[in-house]
This record gives sequence, structure tokens and C-alpha cells, in this order.
Amino acid sequence: MATQSLTPRGAVLLGLLCIVIAAVPILGGLRLIPIRPTPGTPGWIGIGLGLMFLFTGATLLVDAAAGGIGPNGELPQGASPGFHVVQSILGLGIVAAMAAVFSWVAFGPGERHFSTTVSLPFGTWKPKGDTMGRWAFGTAAVLLWGAIAIAVIASMRRLIVRVRTSLPR
Repeated sequence: MATQSLTPRGAVLLGLLCIVIAAVPILGGLRLIPIRPTPGTPGWIGIGLGLMFLFTGATLLVDAAAGGIGPNGELPQGASPGFHVVQSILGLGIVAAMAAVFSWVAFGPGERHFSTTVSLPFGTWKPKGDTMGRWAFGTAAVLLWGAIAIAVIASMRRLIVRVRTSLPR
């Protein structure tokens, strides 16, 4: 199967689309446009959902400015280190926004409504209540927060090594 890389033009168009999509939940979360979230849903949830799209769009614009991304998903070899830093920060922002929203779904107050059907060889099972959904979102939230912690620790280690090797001896 052939892999296809996203052209800089394609990255700009997709990035702008993501940014336009981000505007609706952000503006709704800020109560600047009317939206109808379920009762008890705080406005910051809409902002968090919008930030996921906003950061994704910004990441795609950074990819385009750096000359596109290759079939391996990496920026070109000659891309400025600044592009790599901004791309990493935006990626961390995407994961942090997801983790925050997932945490609220799993651990926040109020009732949740999930629809689950488990197909088994001898029939189907439809769990009742919100326990299964909360477990699923809670597990994802814990894994996302763990990934953020690992990424921050790894980045700090790289930064410390970079600083130590650049100091005069």
C-alpha cells in the first residue's frame, strides 16, 4: 500500500477547515453564540473541544510552513528547530484538551448517557447505566494524562542535555 504525504497546500486548506470548525464550540463555550449542551455541561467543555480542532489546524499550518510532512509523518530534514518545538507544543495541547474533556466525562458530576451494544456469539448485551462509559472515558483520560507526563519528562531531559552540551567547558 502506497503512503501519500499531505502537500503544503493541502495542509493549509485542512488546517483552515479545522480552525473554522473550532470556532463553533469555542464561541458556544464562551456563550457568544447559542448552543444547547446537555444540562450541567460547563462552558469550558465546549472550549476544550474547540481547542482540539484549533490546535490541530494550527499544527497543519505549521506543517505547511515547514514545507509539508513526509510519508513518515515527520517534518522535512531541513525544517527549523522552531517548527519542531511549535509542533510539539501544539501536539501536547491537543492531547491535554482531550484529557481534560475525557476527565470531565469520566469523573465530573451529573448523569451521563452512553449507548453500548456488545455482540456475543449467543446474542447481544446492552449494559445499563453510565458505568461502562465512565470506565472507558476514565481509562482513556488516565492514559492521556500519563502520556502527557511522559512527554513532558522526555522533553525536559532533552532540554537539559541540550543545555549541558552547549555550556562552555
